[in-house]
Amino acid sequence: MKESILDKILSSSGYLPPRNEEEMTTFEKIYSKIEVDKYYHVDVDSIVNGGCRYEPKVIHTNNTGSVSQDDLRMAARNFGKLPREVIEKLKKQHKNDGD
Repeated sequence: MKESILDKILSSSGYLPPRNEEEMTTFEKIYSKIEVDKYYHVDVDSIVNGGCRYEPKVIHTNNTGSVSQDDLRMAARNFGKLPREVIEKLKKQHKNDGD
């Protein structure tokens, strides 16, 4: 079976295990300058035996910007609230993109 370019890219970049020396060499070149914490430990046995649990955490942020998400949604959906010159500019850009 012919190997796909996608498989080669995924294997060389570490998303799949490298399958040959060429992919391993490429992987090492890509990640050679990445610093790894030598005290970082992954407990593989705990993961394999089900002792490791996924607990999602919610992180709240303070967004003090003057534009709310509702305002952004409205601007994206409703041209009536946008100034006329903005609408004309959007139409002009859209027309030029179609050419």
